[in-house]
Amino acid sequence: MHSGTSTDLWKVWWLGGALLAAFTIALIWATERAYDGGHVALGALAETARILLYLAWFLAVWRCSRNVGRALWTYLARGLSIAGLIASAVLY
Repeated sequence: MHSGTSTDLWKVWWLGGALLAAFTIALIWATERAYDGGHVALGALAETARILLYLAWFLAVWRCSRNVGRALWTYLARGLSIAGLIASAVLY
């Protein structure tokens, strides 16, 4: 278990994840609207922003995942974040 100034996994997972979900919803909506309106560059920009936002959260989860009392949470957080990355790439 890490100590000091490291961020707790639960904060990154739940608080960061909630913000990620809200921004993802908004960016998917913006992407669809842009593409439907014929604004391909704007749609691509919104899509890229969504991917970069997920990657930032993914890296934060990965770094904080060892800051737990039980190793199970490290593996679970990392596995679920990888699954989310794959699902994000496949579904959107």
